[in-house]
Amino acid sequence: MDFFNKIPVMDRTALRELKKGIDSSFKEFSRAYGDGIEGFFDPLLHFLIWLEKLLVNSPWPLVIGVFALLAWIGSRSIKLVIGTIVCFMIIGYFGMWKNCMATVAIISVSTLVCIVVGIPIGVLMSKSSRAEKAILPVLDMMQTIPSFVYLNSYNYAFRYWKSAWFIGSLYLCFTTGSKADKSWNKRSR
Repeated sequence: MDFFNKIPVMDRTALRELKKGIDSSFKEFSRAYGDGIEGFFDPLLHFLIWLEKLLVNSPWPLVIGVFALLAWIGSRSIKLVIGTIVCFMIIGYFGMWKNCMATVAIISVSTLVCIVVGIPIGVLMSKSSRAEKAILPVLDMMQTIPSFVYLNSYNYAFRYWKSAWFIGSLYLCFTTGSKADKSWNKRSR
């Protein structure tokens, strides 16, 4: 009757060996494929670094003015424009301008890549039910996994934090873009 009252537990030595095996597998994967995967993303990484340097080194009133203009174009709301200006000024006042511009660069490049990749996949899913049946479960799974789960894996695999965060943002945004485009294309038929 002990079986029903106490759940079976793995031996500590076996658990330690399992953890060591998983860690060494990640290290081997990182050593074997990390450079190749990072090399594939190098052009995007160079663009990301260029955009970040542009945002950080440009005069802050010009950067805030561009964001205010984008807020106006996107919303046609003076309240949102004023809120954008005030928020960016507060970010600068608190000494977080450089970190904010790095984040804006990552989000901007990720959004651009998600649009370029996600729209064609969404169109494909709207045109082919077979492609939709194959891709949609993967997108659903990707969308439900919390970001910290896959970002840790990327950090192990890529060793360079910008690559990991960039791929993590792509991972999350890509699912939404593909699904939204698929829905929009089906409605427009």
